[in-house]
Order: sequence, then structure tokens, then C-alpha cells
Amino acid sequence: MMGIAHDNKKPYKRTTECHECGERFHKGESKQILKVYDSPWADEPRTIAVHDQNDDDRHGSCLDKLSDTSWGDFRYFLCDCCNRLIIQQNPDNGWRSYVKMTDAGEQICVRCWQENILENGHDAEEFKNDHVPGDFYNHQDLSSHDWVLVQGMSHVYITGTESAKRFADRALELIDEGNLVLVNYDALGIGGGEGYVSMYIKPAVMARKDAAK
Repeated sequence: MMGIAHDNKKPYKRTTECHECGERFHKGESKQILKVYDSPWADEPRTIAVHDQNDDDRHGSCLDKLSDTSWGDFRYFLCDCCNRLIIQQNPDNGWRSYVKMTDAGEQICVRCWQENILENGHDAEEFKNDHVPGDFYNHQDLSSHDWVLVQGMSHVYITGTESAKRFADRALELIDEGNLVLVNYDALGIGGGEGYVSMYIKPAVMARKDAAK
């Protein structure tokens, strides 16, 4: 799904009608006021209201449906890191997920996930089994966190197991040499089967100094 790009970080307050079903609230009707984020990079929330006692079809109230992925797309989830209620996909591009799963089984937003990788890089385990981890980063963030592009590893075309193995093996070599490694997705096909990626590094010593500041 692609649509007209909107400013999904702009805060607003809309509590006279239900965010889920669109119906205006009647006087005395039960509702819940929520703070939600339609972009994990939004600094201020949007204030919405939803029915919380209208389970007439026995499929859940509007409050239930707000986070029920079996009901539809663009549901909201609670980030286990920042504790914000965030939409699961980019409202303008449904293929861009805002959810990342940790090894501990926690759901965290892509902003929290990226902040960790920008500081600490990928774990070596993430490159095992010829896997190429990564995400779409802002180049200004890469620069401000001292990440440097690896020579010969810019816009590498990943198209199958063989190319993924070469890329992952190079990442593991750099980690073994004492570097932190980050992978930026330049362009990735739907489903992640193939695309162009770039590899960045910074010395682990520099990362420890930055963390100590």
C-alpha cells in the first residue's frame, strides 16, 4: 500500500468521535482517552478516544479492536521499551513495519531498536546462518554516531544465500577484529528476499568512550 505522504508526527486531539469506528460519542457514552503515536519518531502523542463498552458483535469493543491484528491492519501495540502505544505499520506505506522482536520475545518499536543498534551495533549472532540484519537509517544519525562506511560494502546487492553469506562473513570478520557493525538497508524488496544494503563500522573502543560521556 502506498498513499499520499502525511505528517504522521504532528500531534492533535480528537475526542468527540471514536478513532476506531468513526461514530460520534453520545452524551454519557463510555469511552477511553488514549495517547497514541502514528510514527515511532514522533516526540508528542496524538490524543484519541475509543468506545470501550460496545462489544455488540462479540468481536471486542473498539478499544479491543484498536490492537487486534486479526481485525485489520494498522493496529497499535505497546512498545516494551518506551511504553508508548504505537501504530504497527507506516500509515502511508503498509510494508514499512514499526515493530521489532527481541531475542527475549519483546515487541519494541523501530525507534528504540535503532537507538540501540546505533550505539552498540549488531550482535555477531545476528549474522550467523548467513542472515543479514539491518534497517532503514537516517544518514544524519549514522554520521552523528560515528559510523563509517566499509570500503567496497556500499549498495551491495543481496540476491540469495551465496551473496548473503559473503556479506555476513565479512561482518563477522570485522567484529572479530574489534569493530562494531551496522547494516543499512538502501533498498529492499517486499518480504526482504533481495535488495541493496551497506555495511558500516566503528571501533568498539570508540563506542565505549561515547557511552561513558
